[in-house]
This record gives sequence, C-alpha cells and structure tokens, in this order.
Amino acid sequence: MSQHPNGRAAMATLLDVTRNIVAPVPAPRMRVPDRGVMLQTSGAEAGRVHPVVPAGITLGRGDGATVRFDDATLSRFHAKVSKQGATFVLEDLGALNGCFVNDQRVSRAVLADGDRVRLGWGASFRFHVLDEDEERGLVRMYESSVRDGLTGLFNRRHAEEQLAAEVSFAARHGAELSVVMLDIDHFKRVNDAYGHLAGDAVLRQVATVVARSLRVEDMVARYGGEELVVVARGISVVQAAMLAERVRAMVEAAEVPFEGVALRVTLSAGCASLACCPAPSVPALLAAADACLYRAKETGRNRVVAAQPPWS
Repeated sequence: MSQHPNGRAAMATLLDVTRNIVAPVPAPRMRVPDRGVMLQTSGAEAGRVHPVVPAGITLGRGDGATVRFDDATLSRFHAKVSKQGATFVLEDLGALNGCFVNDQRVSRAVLADGDRVRLGWGASFRFHVLDEDEERGLVRMYESSVRDGLTGLFNRRHAEEQLAAEVSFAARHGAELSVVMLDIDHFKRVNDAYGHLAGDAVLRQVATVVARSLRVEDMVARYGGEELVVVARGISVVQAAMLAERVRAMVEAAEVPFEGVALRVTLSAGCASLACCPAPSVPALLAAADACLYRAKETGRNRVVAAQPPWS
C-alpha cells in the first residue's frame, strides 16, 4: 500500500523537527582564568593594565624596565613578576626600598588574585588572575577612560597627568622636554560650510596624520575642540619646531574625503621647552607653547612659531 504524498511530507517535517530537538547543543566555551595582570593604581597611568607575559615583566624607574615609574624611591630594576608553573611570583631584584604584598615586605611571594602590591613608597598595583575576555574588558575600560571618543587620541585629563609626570622627571634628571600646541586653522569655516559631520571627519583625519608622524616616545592628545597637544621627551625646542613643521606639512598635503568633496585644512603650531621657562612647571610650559601658537595665528596661520630660550 503506497503512502499518500501529503503523508510523506508530514513525515519529513516531523523528522526535521526531531533532528532539531535532539541535535547536540554546543558546549559553552570554557573560560579559564590563567592570565596574570598588574592593574596600576597610582601615578599618571592609574588604571592601566600590565599583562604578565610569558617572559615576565620587570618594574622600576630605569628606561629598560617593562613598566617604568618616575619615582625616586624605586630602583632601576626594582621587581619582577613572572608565571612559574601554575603560579605567579613576585621577586625583589635587590631594591633598596623593598617590595610589599598586602603591606608585608617580601623578597619573593606567590601572588593571589586581589593582592595589593607596592614598590618603594609610591608605585602601587593590584594583582589579578583573569580569563582572556576579562583581561580584554579591563583593557577596554582603561582605554575608554584615557582616550577621546572622536579621534582616538589621548584626552586632556590624561595628557595633563602624563605631562606632570614628564616635567617632574625632566626637572629631576636635567632632561629635555618640549610641548607642541597644534590648532586647525579656520575650523569653524568647515563646520559652517559643510556641517559638523564634516568637522568630525577633519578632526579624525588630522589626528591620524599627526599620530603617524610622531616618534614612538611622543604622546599626542586632543586638548580641546580643534586643538591638539604633543608631549615630546628628550628633544630641544629647535627639534620640536622641526617636528611641528613636519606635522604641519603633512596635514597641509592631506585630503579629507567627505561626501564626494576633498576637504583640505592647515595647522598652526606653537612650540616650547622647559629650557624656555623661568621655572620647570606644567603651567609655564603650556603657557609658553600657547603664546607661540597665538603668534602663529596672528601672523598668518599655517606656520610654526617656537619660543626662545632666555640665553638666545
């Protein structure tokens, strides 16, 4: 006896439904907390996450340290944190002012999740053991707190905190430190002619060009509106002016595509170094650079003006 076609269709549908019911559900991905991180809780970069890489990380005030703190109470290479087997270990590298875990001085300690770590008198961290997703989330939280949402550059608060640390370090060690203030010329005209979305596109493009033209050790931040600030360690005001001229030329040559139109803008720049200031301070350095920026604007724009050291 043959089966009615409608019966075969119904049976096929039932089999499909049955297969869907009995099909194994993929097991959720196991999250294994096997990554050690040092969460910085002091200094200009409080909140920054320092992953403990397979080779371990060194902490100290020396340029060669993985995590560098400008703190006179730290040794050049103060401590090391590494993964040894399934545990994470903190080792004192012979530091004069010691290493402390939960306020107890240690020469070597196995770290547990949540331990408080202090090096010398000022550098402090919280140690955590996380899985990959948790580590990524912690990094994103820090990045969102120090980055400008539109341009991706550092924000003003972070720039000022970092500059304070750099001025302190430069003053103590007699090192060069310069600041370049950058401002997009006639930025209001872009907004008025093409709208604020065009202004946003210009800001993003200028930020990208500036960031790509700097050295690894330089820092650039959006300081306010269409104004950017570059903190350049280890260079004189003359070298800072050369850096600013390179940035100015690259921005002038760049095009910003927006709704079928190629927009072009220029920059004015003011440069100053600690050597140009009567006393090494953040307000004095920024004021000197800002005064030069004002002169660049007043004398025609699309140019670089640098402060003069008192002996020149």
